[in-house]
Amino acid sequence: MHPGTWKSSYSKRVFPGNNPDDNIGCDFIIDQKKLTYHIEVKSSLDDNESFELGSSEIRTAMEMTRKRKGHVFMIMHVYNALSNNPGFRLLPNPYDPKSQGVYVIEDAGARIRYRLK
Repeated sequence: MHPGTWKSSYSKRVFPGNNPDDNIGCDFIIDQKKLTYHIEVKSSLDDNESFELGSSEIRTAMEMTRKRKGHVFMIMHVYNALSNNPGFRLLPNPYDPKSQGVYVIEDAGARIRYRLK
């Protein structure tokens, strides 16, 4: 893995030469053999099993269900993030039909923009 795989703006804190893009819909893009992994990282201070996805993350997850061949969207949930005993779970794409039963999508919002003519 190289610094360019980290796509979020947080990457500039560690790798000042990175060109982040927070609209890409994931934090990391990793090419591994014949697959490209799009990984979104979510964290919680406790072992809470819920988190929020932003609109670009939802859009990317949905795109990956259509571009199945060679592209995989996953979520890495880091729990107990600031404790002495953090852990993580690697979770499947919540919008992939194969993931039914893994998730309950509790709330969904939408940002609406309109234009007056």
